[in-house]
Amino acid sequence: MLRQTMTRTTFEYLSIELFYEIFIYFHFHEVFNVFSNLNSRFTSIVNNMPLMPVYLGLNGMSIAVTEFYYTYFSQGNVYNRLLSLCVSDTLAIDNGLRLAEHLPRLINLRSLSLIDIKRSSFELILNAFSSNTPLIMFSLHFPTYYRAAYTFEGVPEGAYYERIFQLFPSLRQCHLRFRRCPCKNLDGQMVLPLNQVFMPIETRLLNLQSIVLRQCSLHFLKHLLEHHPQLEELNFSLAAPWLPDEHPLINVNNK
Repeated sequence: MLRQTMTRTTFEYLSIELFYEIFIYFHFHEVFNVFSNLNSRFTSIVNNMPLMPVYLGLNGMSIAVTEFYYTYFSQGNVYNRLLSLCVSDTLAIDNGLRLAEHLPRLINLRSLSLIDIKRSSFELILNAFSSNTPLIMFSLHFPTYYRAAYTFEGVPEGAYYERIFQLFPSLRQCHLRFRRCPCKNLDGQMVLPLNQVFMPIETRLLNLQSIVLRQCSLHFLKHLLEHHPQLEELNFSLAAPWLPDEHPLINVNNK
């Protein structure tokens, strides 16, 4: 009579790939705190794993946890592996500013989402990127009208598109949820070309597949589609030209 041999697989000897599949259901700092000092094998797994998506400033994240991430990012074996990052200033202070300080190290970043980032920090973030950054998804979002209006008040339509497209030539998804917020005068740092109601785009992104706009004028929408006819997904809401009431082109025909 043959006896069937029973084998046991203990938690310790599960494959590394299986641990990675389990870990994606947790925040990275939770995995790090639980497993990094468990034993030498788990220390090696955590230290060499591809970083999971990191979310800073969301869901009431404590200052201590935020400090953990920024300290961890500064380690040489970490920042090269960070692929996806979401940063919010909604429930935290100056996350956007601190991100700008670390961005030059995040050379393999593929996805970046910014939430409620004030304009000064947004400018620093763009300045921190080197040209030809391999980002494939970029998102800017303001959950409330007042935050969006305050941040980009008086900015002409299309103000940042050309700059973003030049920085990220590999973009596939671009979600720029700017909101129309005209004031008495347009931003003095951004001069509209003669007889134009928006800032034109010159760079064509051949890989761009999806664009999400919160609001755009019909003229800008046509301009965008002329430069990117290959788009597979387009989400937008039409708005009037982004101009002050007394601007000579405010009544431009949008038909």
